[in-house]
Amino acid sequence: MTEFRVGSVFKDVSISSPAARVTLVMSCLFASNGVIMVFLPRWLEFERGLGGAEIGAVLSLSQLARILIGPAIAYWADGAGDRRMPIRTLTLAAALAYVAFFSVDGFWPLLALGFVALSLTQAITPLVEAATLRATAKGAIPYGVARGIGSLAFIFATTAGGIAIARFGLGAVVVWVLTATTLTAASAWLALAPDPAQVKTRAPRFQAVGALLRNRRYLTLIIACGLIQSGHAFYYGFSTLVWRGQGIAADVVGMLWGFGVAVEVAFLWNLARIERRVAPEAMILAGAAGGALRWVAMGFAPTGAVLWPLQALHALSFAAAHVGAMRLLYRETPEQAAIMAQTLYSALSAGLLMGGATLLSGMLYDQYGAGGYWAMALVTGAGGALALALLGGERRKAAPV
Repeated sequence: MTEFRVGSVFKDVSISSPAARVTLVMSCLFASNGVIMVFLPRWLEFERGLGGAEIGAVLSLSQLARILIGPAIAYWADGAGDRRMPIRTLTLAAALAYVAFFSVDGFWPLLALGFVALSLTQAITPLVEAATLRATAKGAIPYGVARGIGSLAFIFATTAGGIAIARFGLGAVVVWVLTATTLTAASAWLALAPDPAQVKTRAPRFQAVGALLRNRRYLTLIIACGLIQSGHAFYYGFSTLVWRGQGIAADVVGMLWGFGVAVEVAFLWNLARIERRVAPEAMILAGAAGGALRWVAMGFAPTGAVLWPLQALHALSFAAAHVGAMRLLYRETPEQAAIMAQTLYSALSAGLLMGGATLLSGMLYDQYGAGGYWAMALVTGAGGALALALLGGERRKAAPV
């Protein structure tokens, strides 16, 4: 297949490379996640009549269970002969689960089927992230570019999704999510390149997992970054509800979300230059500082132009902290436990800690509205304080750029 080249950012990019193929899957996944994350709470509130605490329960149950489900799936995935098969299986199951979820009414059915659908979606993300790190290590596409393309898909989803909802109503959420999850499954089955595992025996893999859990630096990393990322819980779950309650139109809400991720993309596409000057540990600390500042300001329920620079802080509060964590995970974990290392981090940051923070956020939203952001500032600050212990770490292997 011929190569497609465009611009300096995409220099030497081949659409036939394994990195390009996994980037396509990531893009489809993020296109579904964009509408799920931004507009599903609004759909649950207005189409299914749930209150803040009930919405928090639906969103958080899968996150809380992720600490058990995620590692179990990762252990299975780490032992797969071809590591694309777990991604294929989970994407197909997720597409079917969302069909069932959108077909029911009432809190308990939504809680049960939401748990299944959201758990499957969340389990896919670390597998795709690990596959992206492996594929981009071969040099066809830099990691920052691949992750940035996925973020562009998220921006498209939040912006176009907001416009569709403003024009056609919240039923557009259902159509968008079902279409995007179907495309994710199709791309996983049709586009992913073979990804044979490097480790064939079970014993070394089991021993590597045990070594992870005994590694104090690894545990510090996932807890610190987990706290920093879980500080986004109120934003992810209830920012749309706060903004809509302030009279901000649905399409503007989508643009605000999209702008935050657009700044993240700019950060990712300049990642190679940034990483020559900034260590991963420093990125994590910058993420904590940016997040704490962002949530303190958001707690005052600002409107108008000030929201845009606050959204720009997403490049720090999420992207810098996430990239710093990914770099340290890639450099400091063995190949035979690579997916487990990613998944344990994801299970804690986007699972147990994020789930607890989301459940708390539902109650805070009911009682204090935008004031719930101030609790997130405390959570993020605690993660930054713990991340100070990561300073002075030893670089063990080169990371993909």
